[in-house]
Amino acid sequence: MSLRLQNRLAALLAAYPQMLWLLAFGSFLNLAGLSFFWPLNNVYIHNQLGRPLTVAGLVLFFHSGGAALGQLAGGWLYDRIGARPVMLAGLFGSTILTGLLGFYESWPLYVTVMIGFGFTASLSFPAINALVARAWPGQGRRAFNFIYVANNLGVAVGTALGGLIADRSFALAFLSASAIFLLFALFVLVFVREERFAAMGAPAPERVAAAAAAESPIAWAPLGALFVAFLTCWLIYVQWQGAVSVHMVANGYDLGAYSVLWTLNGLLIFAGQPLISQVVRRIRHSAAQMALGATLYAVAFGVLLTSNDYAIYVISMVVLTFGEMLVWPAIPAAVAKLSPPSKRGTLQGLILAGSTGGRMVGPLLGGMLYDQAGFPSLMVVAAVSLVVPLLAIWRYARTQPAGFEQAGD
Repeated sequence: MSLRLQNRLAALLAAYPQMLWLLAFGSFLNLAGLSFFWPLNNVYIHNQLGRPLTVAGLVLFFHSGGAALGQLAGGWLYDRIGARPVMLAGLFGSTILTGLLGFYESWPLYVTVMIGFGFTASLSFPAINALVARAWPGQGRRAFNFIYVANNLGVAVGTALGGLIADRSFALAFLSASAIFLLFALFVLVFVREERFAAMGAPAPERVAAAAAAESPIAWAPLGALFVAFLTCWLIYVQWQGAVSVHMVANGYDLGAYSVLWTLNGLLIFAGQPLISQVVRRIRHSAAQMALGATLYAVAFGVLLTSNDYAIYVISMVVLTFGEMLVWPAIPAAVAKLSPPSKRGTLQGLILAGSTGGRMVGPLLGGMLYDQAGFPSLMVVAAVSLVVPLLAIWRYARTQPAGFEQAGD
């Protein structure tokens, strides 16, 4: 390795706190495991288990319900007992549940596991987000964007491998996901230590009540607006993960071709950071960033109405990706800035439950509309419905004083 490259790597490592690097690696593993799983759910239910897409949407509805409960519980528990026990419970639970699907192909088992897996897989997310806010104080968007990039590198790796493995065997894909969750659990056991939490000021049960008594009331108006924006953006976004996958398979594309698009998504998120940084420097207010991202979502779904050529799916994914790079890191960062210290976990769990609510309702509504009215009607409704998060973002911006929520905060 050349001295110049060594110096660059050393500078990169020094640019972010050590705990943030550890959280980023853990998040990478977590999303890699999930990405063996979530892009293939609808196709597995529809093609392998022989159920209609509406039924697949209903199963994912209950899975997301379990996930929403897991996020709320994970955030609440983080504020009371800390991150490590919450994360380990979720990861070991996910290891067992996804492993079961690798050994048994059963419709009743799949439904049961999906609900339980939704809960266990979601316990870790509020704890990770709350720790991110503590790991780099005063750098909200940069810290959350760093984790977001790590997450999507995990998505790129997971979808690339998951699609290839699932083309050979769904059982092997489930077992691979189980192995990755186990690896993340072992990583937490070794590296996520209580003394690191104490060094960052992570909450201890005896300090929570005293801290809460001295804090300002929770700002529910802007938090509620962000909740609605996150929920509705995700409700629309998941159509790419559900109905679009089935539509592509129906038009002769295999799972590998679909998974490549999500690999492209992850790689673009990594490679596109310099461009997004330039946009963020020019569009200083986070609400404007969110609004631009939601507008790009509408364009991405509109593009899918033009043709079934693979190039159109690529263009749509590129536009969708640049939209999510503006929306997804900005919302949890804004919530972290609005959160009283003793409620960081709870409020991160709440906002994540909003995103899960979108993933919960989205596949069901999208599957019903796809089955009853067809793919073009679904795409029109998705594009037009983005007016809802735009109004919620406008409402959030109206609640904030000038300069409160700037891009670099």
